[in-house]
Amino acid sequence: MDAFFELITMLALHWRIGLAVLIALISAVLLATNISWFTGWYGVLLVIFSFGAGLIWESIPRD
Repeated sequence: MDAFFELITMLALHWRIGLAVLIALISAVLLATNISWFTGWYGVLLVIFSFGAGLIWESIPRD
């Protein structure tokens, strides 16, 4: 339960990562329901890669 709370807190504090994961999650669900060859594993990979993209976006220095 503590790990789940830490995950939610991290996504709330680092909103760029949370936004990337949320958009990828919604996209993965829509693609999996509408495209026959887009399986659940593709959705999982999409969310994992978007998490990495969110980390990169978060690490860009801001003025």
